[in-house]
Amino acid sequence: MKNAALPFVALALLTLSACTPSSDTGSSSPDSTSSESTSSIMDSAIASFDSASASSSSAEASSTASVAMTDFPHNPAGQLDSDTGGGYTDRSNWAPGICFPLAQTPDYADSQVYDPGGDHYPNHHPTAASPNPASSQCDAANYSYPWRDNFCETRDWTNPMCASGSGHQGQDIRPTTCKANTYWAVAAEDGVITQVGSYTVALTGNDTPHRIFRYLHMQIASLKVKVGDHVVRGQKLGLVSNNFGISNGKQQYTTIHLHFEVRIAQQETLPDGTVLTANTFVPPYTALVDAYQRKLAGDCPTVP
Repeated sequence: MKNAALPFVALALLTLSACTPSSDTGSSSPDSTSSESTSSIMDSAIASFDSASASSSSAEASSTASVAMTDFPHNPAGQLDSDTGGGYTDRSNWAPGICFPLAQTPDYADSQVYDPGGDHYPNHHPTAASPNPASSQCDAANYSYPWRDNFCETRDWTNPMCASGSGHQGQDIRPTTCKANTYWAVAAEDGVITQVGSYTVALTGNDTPHRIFRYLHMQIASLKVKVGDHVVRGQKLGLVSNNFGISNGKQQYTTIHLHFEVRIAQQETLPDGTVLTANTFVPPYTALVDAYQRKLAGDCPTVP
């Protein structure tokens, strides 16, 4: 989508990125916050962009709404595996019409922590050479349906959407096979790249309400984008890997998967009156199920 207002919103979002600290250093949480002054800059930019982009956004929404749907085996939103967390109650589609964030199918949404090969899997005794010698991340169970939600899975990360007030802030998705640096992650919406870290890339969508999509664990050497780039829906961003950034000068690794997040750009209020501040993580699972159903039916061709 081309729009004269886009350079202005891009400038404001670049300012947001520069002022927003991120624990993108291999630490235990990918959480980040922003200052009030930075939020104000972003708010004014978004307000300016909204009026200019309303007609084209409406046209894009109508286009995605007409795409056929292909169902596939998946558990309901909010239904976590037993003993992995308290889950959440809001089942809304927080990002309707997005492009599924992986270019190739099939893909498998599950837990990279509590499933085979993960560091919370039973009988876990990690070593540097083997994250979990009692199991393998390439276990067939990890590469099979049904999909399983893992937003709000037990983690020590602040998350007001979770029943416990803390938990996993996104959805883990394994690519087609257990091979690193092979499968492309793609842009969920037209937008601007607003952050690139040692294992993270953030995309702020052009369309109202300007969701922030964050991708974790891509191979940095494969990235096709940099901060400030304008991208289109379905455009290649980077290859899914096991990259977990740098900590104390050493490369850190996780299992091969894409961690995909959705955050709100401005304050929003839930139907029950709960006020969510800007940058709050919201459940991506319902939006991902919808996007994957459309992807299987031919939606969102990959853009080089």
